Amino acid sequence: MFFLTLFLSEITKKKLGEGSLVVSLVKNDKVTHGLILQPEFNVVQHEKGVEILHSFKALFDNKGSVHKKSGSDDVWVYSLKGTQNLKTFILPFFEKYVIAYSCKYKGEVFETFSLIINKLYDNRNKAFSKKELIYLIELVYSYNPDVKGKSRKRTLEETIEIVNTKN
Repeated sequence: MFFLTLFLSEITKKKLGEGSLVVSLVKNDKVTHGLILQPEFNVVQHEKGVEILHSFKALFDNKGSVHKKSGSDDVWVYSLKGTQNLKTFILPFFEKYVIAYSCKYKGEVFETFSLIINKLYDNRNKAFSKKELIYLIELVYSYNPDVKGKSRKRTLEETIEIVNTKN
């Protein structure tokens, strides 16, 4: 396992795979404030590197899934979802092997992502107050201000309006 960890840390440093730390905001009328925060870690590879994705899965206790990226026949994704999985596996991995070799901006993004994950973890099985949820939503929007990659479905203002109009 040690050598697998070193191998994957080298991949991460050399950017042989493209990874992302994502928090989706999902509208759900069944929850207190109308929104759920769903954190996720993804690594994308061309099909020639799919074994690298399986190595990530093995490293993270066989949690997560490896699947074809929707809309692409030759790109695959390793995806790990859930606050507990991200807190247990991804945060320590990034702290030890990725952040030390990253630029200041990526370090700041990781700090924000870690804060969100830790708040979600500490508050699991309880509803956030409106104020707390809005704070987390603002953090989610702040750590990718230039919309690199897929843009959000709603603006920050539209998202906060969902929270404010529920109940």
